[in-house]
Amino acid sequence: MKKTKMEIYQEEQLVLSKERTILSFMRTGVAFLAAGVVVISILEQFLADLTGYGLIIFGAFEIFESFRRLKSKQEEMHKLKKELEKARRVF
Repeated sequence: MKKTKMEIYQEEQLVLSKERTILSFMRTGVAFLAAGVVVISILEQFLADLTGYGLIIFGAFEIFESFRRLKSKQEEMHKLKKELEKARRVF
């Protein structure tokens, strides 16, 4: 069953909102990285170093995972754009 232009636009809006959410998770990961660096550089205790490295690892993981999800959403958006081009030719 073919989708109408309106349905494709609605899906496009949904994908774009998911991309914005993923980018906010990526910003959170960068904030964790920064917090880890600050904790390590300011405090010089073993527990603080351990906490700082934990924040850095968590932030790096969050950035990596967000990047992976962002790539999949970009591929989904590319498919929607192709569908929209086909729908424009029909109407």
